[in-house]
Amino acid sequence: MAKKGQKRSMTKKAAAKPARAAGRPAREAAASSTAKSKAPAPPKRMPVVPPPVPAPVGPTLGEQAERLRDEILRSKLTHPDPWRYAPKARAWGERAQTLVEQLAAGRQASGAQRDLEALARELQADRDFKEARRIF
Repeated sequence: MAKKGQKRSMTKKAAAKPARAAGRPAREAAASSTAKSKAPAPPKRMPVVPPPVPAPVGPTLGEQAERLRDEILRSKLTHPDPWRYAPKARAWGERAQTLVEQLAAGRQASGAQRDLEALARELQADRDFKEARRIF
């Protein structure tokens, strides 16, 4: 009679595997082993983001209108003859205030800019406004 060989309890490879891997179905074990053998995928590239649009240099149109309105109000206080100057300055102040409100409401910038430039030119051309501005 032939001798029966001894059964080995485990091989070295089987002992190195964690118990969890041994309990998985064969399909999952095969998929994980092939995934490990593949080369790692190259890192994904980040999408190119365009640089942010730079903010326009200088104050915005609304700030310019507010500044002009404030200058008109200040000129009413500093003019040497406020009784003669006040009605003219009041009309300018109302126009400037209307521009500020329209810009805050979102009126078209081109029309508001045109009106603001026209008011600024009118003020710069007025002798009384120059005199009041010289004092402050």
